[in-house]
Amino acid sequence: MSRKARASESQNIFAGGIDKGAFIREQLLHYGVALLSVALALWATLLLNPYLTPTPAALFFAAVMVSAWYGGLGSGLLATVLSTLAINYFFFKPLYPQNITNLNIVVPLVVFMLTTGLISWLNESRRIAQRKAEESLKLLSESEVRFGRLTESNEEALRQRETELRLITDTLPVLISFVDSEQRYRFNNRAYEEWFGQSAAEVYGKHIWEVVGESAYGVVRPYVEQVLAGEQVTFESQVPYKDGGTRYINAIYVPQFNRQGIVEGYAALIVDISEQQAALRKRQQAEEALRESNERLNFALQTAELGDWDMDLSNQTARRSLRHDQIFGYESLLPEWTYNMFLEHVLPEDRALVDAKFRTALINQDTWDFQCRIRRADGELRWIWARGHIYHNAQGDAVRMLGLIADISDRQQTEAALRESEARFRQMADTAPVLIWMSGTDKLCNYFNKPWLDFTGRTLEQEMGNGWTEGVHPDDFQRCLDTYTNAFDARQNFQMEYRLRRNDCEYRWLFDTGVPRFAPSGEFLGYIGSCVDIDDRNLAEVALRDSEERYRILTEVSPLAIWMGNSDGVITYCNQYWFDYTGLTMEQTLGHGWTCVIHPDDYMRVLKTWKQAVADGTNYEAEIRYRRVSDGSYRWHLARSLPFRDAAGQIIKWVGITSDIHDRKVAETALQQLNEMLEQGIQERTIELQAANKELESFSYSVSHDLRAPFRHIAGFVELLQKRHNSTNLDETSQRYLKIIAETAKQAGILIDELLTFSRMGRTEMRYININMEQLVQGIKRDLLTETQGRTIHWHIEPLPEVQADPSMLRLVLRNLIDNAVKYTQTRNPAEITVGSTNNENEVVFFVQDNGVGFNMQYVHKLFGVFQRLHSEPQFEGTGVGLANVQRIIHRHNGRVWAEAVVDKGATFYFSLPKLLTKESDERTQTNSAD
Repeated sequence: MSRKARASESQNIFAGGIDKGAFIREQLLHYGVALLSVALALWATLLLNPYLTPTPAALFFAAVMVSAWYGGLGSGLLATVLSTLAINYFFFKPLYPQNITNLNIVVPLVVFMLTTGLISWLNESRRIAQRKAEESLKLLSESEVRFGRLTESNEEALRQRETELRLITDTLPVLISFVDSEQRYRFNNRAYEEWFGQSAAEVYGKHIWEVVGESAYGVVRPYVEQVLAGEQVTFESQVPYKDGGTRYINAIYVPQFNRQGIVEGYAALIVDISEQQAALRKRQQAEEALRESNERLNFALQTAELGDWDMDLSNQTARRSLRHDQIFGYESLLPEWTYNMFLEHVLPEDRALVDAKFRTALINQDTWDFQCRIRRADGELRWIWARGHIYHNAQGDAVRMLGLIADISDRQQTEAALRESEARFRQMADTAPVLIWMSGTDKLCNYFNKPWLDFTGRTLEQEMGNGWTEGVHPDDFQRCLDTYTNAFDARQNFQMEYRLRRNDCEYRWLFDTGVPRFAPSGEFLGYIGSCVDIDDRNLAEVALRDSEERYRILTEVSPLAIWMGNSDGVITYCNQYWFDYTGLTMEQTLGHGWTCVIHPDDYMRVLKTWKQAVADGTNYEAEIRYRRVSDGSYRWHLARSLPFRDAAGQIIKWVGITSDIHDRKVAETALQQLNEMLEQGIQERTIELQAANKELESFSYSVSHDLRAPFRHIAGFVELLQKRHNSTNLDETSQRYLKIIAETAKQAGILIDELLTFSRMGRTEMRYININMEQLVQGIKRDLLTETQGRTIHWHIEPLPEVQADPSMLRLVLRNLIDNAVKYTQTRNPAEITVGSTNNENEVVFFVQDNGVGFNMQYVHKLFGVFQRLHSEPQFEGTGVGLANVQRIIHRHNGRVWAEAVVDKGATFYFSLPKLLTKESDERTQTNSAD
């Protein structure tokens, strides 16, 4: 190590020698520029002296400024001294001790020296600021290199580093950006928002002139083109920014090359040096922030994929990484984060312990390490782990705590899932209807579930190891031991049956299945097995054999033909009834021999049906005539068969029965003949009723038509009498008689018109068209305006579907129903009338509902009869024909009509219209068009 240090020291000394020579040459150049500037200023002043007599020092100011600009403070002071001497000697009387009190000479010289000294000092400050800015840019470039290397190793660390880089660049009091080869911003720090009022997101992707303005772009454009040509550029200039005001800046442009050596953009660092002191303070803050950020970054690099935080212990506020806030459910960094904000996220059950550990860490100067549950901002419950380390200042005081935080919910869930899995296994094992055991690699059992212990009546300790073998039946023990040992040594599955003593000392047969257990790595762990009590199954097998024997006996004595076939439908068994009925033997029946006793007319149908059922695997049913051997007659039988399937769903056999239904078939034939006779009688009676109805309608029409003329004459003559005797004085009784006669004649005329309408409904030809029901209802509502004047009626007309019907008839239906609703709500204020519909599968139901007087449902059957009224004439006028017309029209449309009501609560009248099929609808529409 010492040898390396000495070698490094010698190299530094050698390098220092080289730098010293260059430094001397540079200083000589600076002072030479000062001498030359003063000489040029003197020559120009002497040349222009007639014009510069009032201000001979003007050009010397320029000489001092050029010297200080190029060489700094030393060069500027040299130029100041030389210029003072030149001015004093050539343009004033030389200043000697005897005229030192001459203020006309002393004051201009002192002012000149102070002004040029200030110019020299300001330029020296500019040079220092420029060097520090270059150092900051170099440090920034090194940080970017470190971030680039971290990208290859850890993606999460890269995001953390990018956050730190953003924090560094955002805290620096300079403009930092990266501009691509198309002169568009690809990165910029927060200072852009302070200068130009645009956020980083708004600046990103914009051209330079769009952000800084055309005037500023005109100033920096030559330097931009120079850096994009591959040269590093440093310049200072006064730039009139669009939104940032006019600023004097120091700028450094560093080109960035890709692997092919092509410039793909440049990094820019711009310092506002208009206010040196403010810039200096900001730079110091940036350097401090960079130092602290590097400390956090170096600590975070020791971990992987963690959030980090840096708490100021004086006020318990913390700076964090983005990952830190994301763990608490925030998508972006909050403006502020405090220790109390952290405690608010911790669940109340964990909060006291976490806070106690924090206080203890502060007192003991120890690490703060804990796990707890938090409630994220989005309400989700998560587990976190955090660790904080205390840092001290130069005086040894604890000032900061740097820490890491991680979301360990997945790990906690995994551990909880493992515990839950173990609990589920034990619960399932203890509730399973089987006996479960486990053994280790030593062949000894180390686990028995609760059903096993309940079965044997022994404790787990008694059964462990080889203790369970005490319950094995002595006759089965050696066989079981050999089976288990051989399978264990070969690591193979095994099955065996043995008798085990139950808690009531009864030996029960068990079926034991064992399988080897292996770890995910393939390591052998032992065996696990399950036992099923098959004692009842063995008894059931014996019972099954007895049952099969009884079934065989039952089929032999059954009064039905019972048969079975294989999976292809070939008969393999028939009972004794079949042989007795057909006279066939078993050999003659086997295969398809049974078909020889089928009636010739049924043979092909039956054979086809049977083969189709066998091919499709469906149930078979057929009515067949079989020849009886005793008398050679054919009798009807009903044959049914079902396929039997195995666990895989494959047909393994067919089982069927055949029963004699000859007597039932004869009865059905007789019943069919009787039904045909009844049907013919009904048709004849229907024709007679239709003729009678037609004659009745004709008679009703003739009577109504003939009665109209006499009543018209009565009404006319009564009106003439009233007009004729208007001038004479009839007594009140005569006047009342004439009024009664006129009203009665008018009511009789209305009744006759209603009867004529009712009569026409049975004879008018139907004309189907598409009807807009909503428009039809609105039209009827308008027609009733004169009758509803002065009343308050709330109409509720729901959306109604279009239907196909006769328009004039359907209008009459709705007019009658709505007119009734208006009439029977005249005692209500306000009246409520609703017209709506419901849509069913085969019909559309319309209804008219009101809140009127209603009616007693006991008399609902009288509603739709002619001259049937449920309210008296003085209360509500009417003829008793309107609802009869409604029913006749709806019935002609193949619909239904009905009503529901409650007394004093209102009534609802319904009618339905069937939905016509498309073909039927088109035919009716075409017929109407042709008419």
